[in-house]
Amino acid sequence: MIARHLHPVLGIVLAAASLAACRSDDRAPADRSPFGTDLVEVIAADFAFEAPSEIPSGWVTFRMRNEGKEHHFFLLSRLPDGKTFEDYKEEVGTPFDTVWHALMTGAVDKAEAGQMLGGLLPEWYASVRQMGGAGLVAPGRSVRTTVNLEPGTYVMECYVKTADGTFHTSLGMMLPITVTGVPSGGSAPDAGIEITLSNFQIAVEGEVTPGEHTVAVHFEEHPEFGLGNDVHVVRLDDGVSVDEIVPWMDWMNVDGLREPAPAVFVGGTQEMPVGYTAYFTVELEPGRYAWISESTAGLGMVKEFTVN
Repeated sequence: MIARHLHPVLGIVLAAASLAACRSDDRAPADRSPFGTDLVEVIAADFAFEAPSEIPSGWVTFRMRNEGKEHHFFLLSRLPDGKTFEDYKEEVGTPFDTVWHALMTGAVDKAEAGQMLGGLLPEWYASVRQMGGAGLVAPGRSVRTTVNLEPGTYVMECYVKTADGTFHTSLGMMLPITVTGVPSGGSAPDAGIEITLSNFQIAVEGEVTPGEHTVAVHFEEHPEFGLGNDVHVVRLDDGVSVDEIVPWMDWMNVDGLREPAPAVFVGGTQEMPVGYTAYFTVELEPGRYAWISESTAGLGMVKEFTVN
């Protein structure tokens, strides 16, 4: 089953309509992160997540280690009250599988896929909220992200594609997470770099130097089409052009988000509602990089920078 990678197509559908595990782990997240929030360990492998089934609410830091051979990330989606993980898989995943097959075989184009999906998805999916998560990260690397979560039922997913075009979600990279009413006691970390995501611009404040940086990402605007902006960090070594990365970020392209990636990703954070702030920590070595969004990269949500 594949579910979360619906969001760019469904965003088009919703905008047109109204604009606007893996194994359970008994460990309690008792370790403390460098930020002072509760630390939740996540291991991404090919193709499953290992993470606690329950975590506290409030400010929580996730540290995801990519122990697989392909790029991974995770996005957290909060389900509306009364909906379960199984509801999400069956009522959202099945329609998407049908539409994705039609798109892959050329039976429909992107616009037709959006219309087709709109006729198949349940109305309650409009109430699903994307609540951040770890950005794309290459094999052997780790990424930390800090978000403020309310109690509820969440879905953790990765929808990068294998070399044959199969989504990681289809292979098992999806699991439920319960955010309990127990407060984490954490707080937002201090950030040395501030990023504001608007339509359609990535505004960056702060000095980017070699070493570890904590980045605050402010979600200021919501695009008219799509379910939101996010930001990932990609290293552009060996003559790689950012123009090669932009189409790869669009999962609706047959080769989009498909391994092997055209460059090495080193972290970031996923979509959140307007008015929210997420944080992530990234280690930067000297070289060429870009801040880049996923579904809105082609609309200008990309900004190159150099670490000297």
